[in-house]
Amino acid sequence: MNFKIDPTSFTMVMVMDLAPKLKFGSDTDQECLRNGTPKWVAQVTVGFQAFGRPSFSVLNVTIASHEDPRHGFQPGMPCELVGFEVGVMDKTIKDKNTGEDKVVGAQVYYRADAIRPIGGSGRKNEQAA
Repeated sequence: MNFKIDPTSFTMVMVMDLAPKLKFGSDTDQECLRNGTPKWVAQVTVGFQAFGRPSFSVLNVTIASHEDPRHGFQPGMPCELVGFEVGVMDKTIKDKNTGEDKVVGAQVYYRADAIRPIGGSGRKNEQAA
């Protein structure tokens, strides 16, 4: 289940790191969508109001793009997550006795269509990665 997030929910979004998303257990193989589009992971810090107080979280956001989204970014730059979504899916484990999958909780993931730097003027850059 995916939920679109209104970008105005955040008081700030700042990129910390952008890197290829690697396949599980690999140090070099980049993960791709079924159609071959490479996946990237943007580690961002987001600010928001929680119970009337400022709060901050670090999120790992997956972005699929044939273009390398790292161009034009430096750590600490303000940015915009285009088409930002939060996804929730069942977290499962195999039952040792029966071999069946058993739901033991939920797993949350984040993804966006693109990431854009926001210039010093506060205006959003026209190009999206």
